[in-house]
Amino acid sequence: MTHRLSTTGCKGLNSVAANVAVTTITCSRKMLAPPARSKLSVAIAAVLYGVAAVHSAPVSGADAAEPVESSGLEEIVVTAQKRQEDLQRVPISLQALNSEKLEQLEVASFDDYAKFLPSVSFRSFGPGQSQLYFRGIGTGGNSEHALELPTTGVYLDEIPVTTIGNTLDVHIYDIARVEALAGPQGTLYGASSLSGTLRIITNKPDPTAFSASYDVKADKFGRGNGGGEFEGYVNIPLAEHVAVRLVGFYDHEGGYINNLLGSNTYERGAPAAGIPDDPLTVSNAPYAGQRFNPVSTFGGRGALRIDLNDNWTITPQVLFQSQRADGDDTFDPKQGDLNVVDFKNGLNEDKWYQSALAVEGKIANFDVVYSGGWFERSVHNVVDYAEYTVAYDQQSQLPGAAGAYERYYDSAGNLIDPSQYQDNIDKYTKMSHELRISSPAEYRFREVVGAFYQRQTDDFRNAYVIDGLPVNPMPGAFNNLYAVDGQPNVLYLNQQTVVDRDYAVFTDMTADVTDQFKVTAGIRKFWVENTLDGFFGFNSYEALCNPPVSAATIVPGLSPCVNTNKEVVENGETHRINLAYQIDRDAMVYTTYSTGFRPGGNNHLGTVAPFGADSLINLELGWKTAWFDDHVRFNGAVFDEKWKAMQLDVTGVSGIDTVVNAGTAGVKGIESDVNWLIGDNLTVSSSGTYVNARLTQNFCDLNLVTQEVTHDCAVPTAPAGTALPVTPKVKLNGTAHYKFDVGGYHSFVQGAVVHQSSSSSALQVAINDEMGDLPHFTTFDFSVGTGMKNWKLEAYVQNAFDQRGELSRVYQCANPYCYENYRVYPVTPMNFGIKFGQKF
Repeated sequence: MTHRLSTTGCKGLNSVAANVAVTTITCSRKMLAPPARSKLSVAIAAVLYGVAAVHSAPVSGADAAEPVESSGLEEIVVTAQKRQEDLQRVPISLQALNSEKLEQLEVASFDDYAKFLPSVSFRSFGPGQSQLYFRGIGTGGNSEHALELPTTGVYLDEIPVTTIGNTLDVHIYDIARVEALAGPQGTLYGASSLSGTLRIITNKPDPTAFSASYDVKADKFGRGNGGGEFEGYVNIPLAEHVAVRLVGFYDHEGGYINNLLGSNTYERGAPAAGIPDDPLTVSNAPYAGQRFNPVSTFGGRGALRIDLNDNWTITPQVLFQSQRADGDDTFDPKQGDLNVVDFKNGLNEDKWYQSALAVEGKIANFDVVYSGGWFERSVHNVVDYAEYTVAYDQQSQLPGAAGAYERYYDSAGNLIDPSQYQDNIDKYTKMSHELRISSPAEYRFREVVGAFYQRQTDDFRNAYVIDGLPVNPMPGAFNNLYAVDGQPNVLYLNQQTVVDRDYAVFTDMTADVTDQFKVTAGIRKFWVENTLDGFFGFNSYEALCNPPVSAATIVPGLSPCVNTNKEVVENGETHRINLAYQIDRDAMVYTTYSTGFRPGGNNHLGTVAPFGADSLINLELGWKTAWFDDHVRFNGAVFDEKWKAMQLDVTGVSGIDTVVNAGTAGVKGIESDVNWLIGDNLTVSSSGTYVNARLTQNFCDLNLVTQEVTHDCAVPTAPAGTALPVTPKVKLNGTAHYKFDVGGYHSFVQGAVVHQSSSSSALQVAINDEMGDLPHFTTFDFSVGTGMKNWKLEAYVQNAFDQRGELSRVYQCANPYCYENYRVYPVTPMNFGIKFGQKF
């Protein structure tokens, strides 16, 4: 529920909270009379000279005048630093989309809000299959689940939900705000916050009043099928100090990717070896169809708030979501716009739930917050992999090749269709606990002290399947390939368990040196223990097992043995020092030195050493200003980051993914946002980022003999100066929202634009030459609406001119054929819809 507070109510916004009792708070700002001196000259000088602003003249007498009312922009309260604070007073680079903004922009999923966060970029295969980066700190790799951890931390309220592999795609409804914290946040948020932290904050139960709402939507893709959505919540006070909030939603999106009828022909001959040509043509007729990628999502949330007394509140909460995405959300540009030729129906089923408990209270005048959670996520993913089969079949036909690689037989000795597909299952768990104690916000020296523990697991099964594959080698067969023991039709198997344990203690201290100048310093000491064990490889890899595998020990459906058993134990610390100078009520400058850390991990192959940790050093100079009685806000930051020992996923021995430490990279850039209230009815906002992210050291790839990486070679795989992939240099967005009344109907019109410049597809120069750069694009969204009393009616069109913006290019295998036959993950086509809602 949105609370509008008086000035008195806003004075306590620096108090510590677990985001339990209050979520989004908006209040009319009380503006001070204009200062006697020029605020513009002071702000420009402060930005240019950084901490030299500390020596500016004290606030003039006019600044100390009694506040006067203003109808300026509304205040947004965030909890990015574990305290409730006005966003304009938080000395970090932070963008927040509050509930009103999320609703205006028709945000429902990760892709919807990510495009309005200019510091964020991502690589994706579809819903629930994205890897998220801030400020270009990403390599565009596959992020295999057994290998490197993400570079960005993701939080749902106070609980981390970062998972190895892909970012959680939370349906956005009844959400207080989305906070994007750019730059390393390791002192308060831990190891996976190397590049930044994304926080999704839910609305909490309110015992003061009953409220409820529902929304019904119908929509259709211009080049696809229709869909619909129902969302609703109810907030019920059960007693004076007890309330429950219940949320439910169902969303169906129509498909827009077409699977065309096609075929592959496999030569399957090796005349030089005495095996005659025996071509086989395989059709995808059983799987061809129009608009075969619909997505259905449903879920809900239940939260209970109990005020035990004036000082203590507990909030248990349960959230769950189930999403099914069929087909393929990428397209093959060689087959035409939004077309593919797949030989298997794709699938991504993503189900998760989280139970959480937040306890907030006081001991004496110190605030105490505990937050703990249990998270489970189950993902079933089926991917067509015929492109891999075609690539290596063609490779085997090249002059000098040993023979027909794709010559497979069934148990009766008959040649079979060699087309592969992946059948992947992940079962994640995460348990986390955090306890922190904070001194009173009104103290000139205040401190947050805390302890954190997390244990996360991923039991995954990554199977490469050829239907009809024999369970035993065929006598006389040319390639002699057969299934992994106990795994029918599985040619290659990864079935392993990852367990990551994190322990940390942290403190964050702030001293008000003067009424205008404050210093903040933080440190986090952590210990990590990461293990990987299980089986990977072909049937022949069972020879690596210890103890050796025997027929008596094989259990159908389970991995035949353990040929990987590794552990990495590390410890370290991250730091933050921040200097902030409040020039006057409406202008602040700050400078930050902060560090980030991501633990190392284990590679599959026993002959390959574990990869080491990587780290980030961030230098940042920022400003937050308000102008013209808070009708204009102009915030921004310039940054310079150094990424050391960056972790990179490359192709190793036998085509097996291997993570190496690829050297150093540098990232320089600027990010800024402007909000302007013109009159009382028109609000114009824009934000943008310029990022120049490049290697500062040659990368010479993995030596397949020594299993080492060097930075001194004649022809580097990626020379110093190579741009880091996926992240565009320029990302901009702008929104204009005009509200007006007609005959008692409260109405609005809105337009939004998003622009991204081009970016590279891969770090390695040869791969990027094959795939090409992602081109620049610009999209436009429009909406109109009206309403009266408690109801509203809206109509909208997204990507109004049906631009085919490319968010990422992906490939199936480490082969030039796969690189040149890349797939495109696009901006969704033009989508138009109508929405009706009521509030009670």
